[in-house]
Amino acid sequence: MSIFIDQGLVSGAQSSTAFGNLYTISGQDGNLGDTPVAGDITVLQVTYAGAAPALATANRLHTLVNTNFGTPIVITALAGGIDPFSGLDITGNGATYVDSSSGADVIRVVYDVNQCNFAGIFTFDTGGNPITTPNPVILYHELSHAFRGATGTTQPNDEIPARTDENVMRGQLGLCLRDVNSNGLGCGPGSDCGAPPPNGCFIVSATTGSSESAEVKSLRQLRDRIADVSCLGARLIDMIYREYYQFSPSIADEIGQSAASRQAVLWVVVRPLLAWYTLAGTLAFEHADQNAANNAVKDVLNACPRYLGAKSIASVLNTIRSGEPLPTDAPEMLLHFAPRIQFAARLRFASWAILDPLVRVWSASAQQRDVIDEVSQWLATAPLEALAQPSDLDKELKALANFFDFRPTARHQLGERLATAWPDAITMLARHDFI
Repeated sequence: MSIFIDQGLVSGAQSSTAFGNLYTISGQDGNLGDTPVAGDITVLQVTYAGAAPALATANRLHTLVNTNFGTPIVITALAGGIDPFSGLDITGNGATYVDSSSGADVIRVVYDVNQCNFAGIFTFDTGGNPITTPNPVILYHELSHAFRGATGTTQPNDEIPARTDENVMRGQLGLCLRDVNSNGLGCGPGSDCGAPPPNGCFIVSATTGSSESAEVKSLRQLRDRIADVSCLGARLIDMIYREYYQFSPSIADEIGQSAASRQAVLWVVVRPLLAWYTLAGTLAFEHADQNAANNAVKDVLNACPRYLGAKSIASVLNTIRSGEPLPTDAPEMLLHFAPRIQFAARLRFASWAILDPLVRVWSASAQQRDVIDEVSQWLATAPLEALAQPSDLDKELKALANFFDFRPTARHQLGERLATAWPDAITMLARHDFI
């Protein structure tokens, strides 16, 4: 075994993001995993079960993971800034090198997963056009260097074979291909040639049987619509994904192996959440269309039928969220997954995005509450104050204010928290009716 993920105990690395990028490289085939290393809490060892897969990037990753090259490869995903091992500023870039500071050689793969402080990272195609370079592509490029470093086949100009390998990854994701002879890169947007962002909706994909199912595409469309309007919304989604990566792949792997589990998660989690998000999107973007809002409310109620035991489901979800032990007569599936769901409940962004809506939607069904009121209260608790204040805050608040036109009281609730977190923004908050 040769690949390890830096857990960030010293470096500040984002291990969940690194695993999520590896999961994309693997083609989300369900065989990737990680495990603690005895005597070393600073890293996780990457595992890849099964025979070598056919997908080119997955096959390369399988080889890297399951071959003992004698020199370990350690992946460090950083939020830009200074690489603590080499002292290099890796903002907007990645680096692969041999680190001998511990007395033994380690091949380090370090890359910026914050994409130039959320500005994006671009390279160039053969026409000289800037093209997007998402995190899984950056990581696969650096792993190409690591592979040749581990096998002793590094070339005088090792960038050309690395960019060639990078284009294999790009082709699989449907992204624009890079000019392998171009050294150019920078911070900013670029064309993606129409490819969807490579963030994995792991649990939804597992329950619906495809990463291209209608449910997954619907979530992507809503995510992209929010990100197009609001940078704050895009940052919030990014934080949700980072936390989601910490628990979703292992759950998705398990439910993917059980038809009964897939069906249960589809009914209890996926369909209610999808209906909830659709209603929230309708209220935020199309609140003037009363028919659309009414239909979205009906879809929410239909997704949480009372005959499934809405009251019992709401009670169990509340218990899990509180961290209390489940009763022994709780459904076996929930007992099995409870520790990981309780872990998710301690993650601020994932808990808000997943557990809170589930508790609200099943409780609303059981107690016949006003679903629109529940959605407005949920949006009012969006943890935006935990994000860095954007430089173009006035523009952001103007866009964000529109999301709450259907229920201005919710906007005011959010505004009170933002005024405390960003006291120098009070004038702008007042201008856009947040306070």
